[in-house]
Amino acid sequence: MPTCTHCGYTWRWREAMRLVYRQKAICPNCHEKQFLSAKSRKRSSYTSMLVLIPLGITSIYNLSLWFYLGFSFVILVLILLLSPYYYSLSNEEEPLW
Repeated sequence: MPTCTHCGYTWRWREAMRLVYRQKAICPNCHEKQFLSAKSRKRSSYTSMLVLIPLGITSIYNLSLWFYLGFSFVILVLILLLSPYYYSLSNEEEPLW
């Protein structure tokens, strides 16, 4: 779970889920601005590519489009639900590259 770099507060899962759609948030404890680190943003972009795995599986085994869509949806939901566990925060916005 992400930890505030200013006060050391460990965010709860629900509080960290706000970071899925935003790159910055305010710490619920000390009210300082926190940003997703560049490492976390890179990691989340790499894990979002996991949705493409069902494409290879369905094309190899000649499975239906509905199987592909269902399998992709399940992977996407798992990625979104587990994403707060690999987030890390920083005090300032870091460049991605």
